Amino acid sequence: MTIINLQEIATVVQGTNFSRVETNKDHVDAKEVKLLTLREFNQTLGLPYRLGEDKKTSIWVQKDKLHKLTFTTEDRLVVHLLSQKAAVLPKQYEGLLIPSNFVVLDFHQPIDAKFMEWYFNEHPFIRRQLLLSTQGAIVSSLSIKMLREIEVSLPPVETQVLMGAITHTFKKKKTFIQERMNLEEQLIHHKIMEKMEEYL
Repeated sequence: MTIINLQEIATVVQGTNFSRVETNKDHVDAKEVKLLTLREFNQTLGLPYRLGEDKKTSIWVQKDKLHKLTFTTEDRLVVHLLSQKAAVLPKQYEGLLIPSNFVVLDFHQPIDAKFMEWYFNEHPFIRRQLLLSTQGAIVSSLSIKMLREIEVSLPPVETQVLMGAITHTFKKKKTFIQERMNLEEQLIHHKIMEKMEEYL
């Protein structure tokens, strides 16, 4: 398979710097816009989210600036620069404004985004490059330049679609198993507390 740079198959677009577009909610043309946060990103990947709540979940933007901003869409690949993880956000998170700690990969040739999520997050060829790119840094955050220059070697799109479907089905299964375990844990806790109340 041919090795190419990521920028040869995708446009890498950084999210919005809030200070450039945020306005007062009392502005005559202001519209409230919900933000993509690490909570939605981690939930998509089935990762734990440690912070109690995000500092900011929405901002006010003048309506005439909205068309210049980058929003989440279904099946769009988003990369978090600090965690160096990629996620294809589901329909439920469509229409969220993407902040500057994320970047979007807009592919300009047939590429399966679900396959690319797995490839970016799991394949040793990519993970090794990310490790080398950020080695020695105090904060191991990806730069846009690093991301554009990452080398990729991709199978035919038909194979990507098949592999992407398999990995996403498995990810859904893991999510359902985790949800079931959480419910069972809550049930057991409730039953034990009921039993304990008999002795109080």
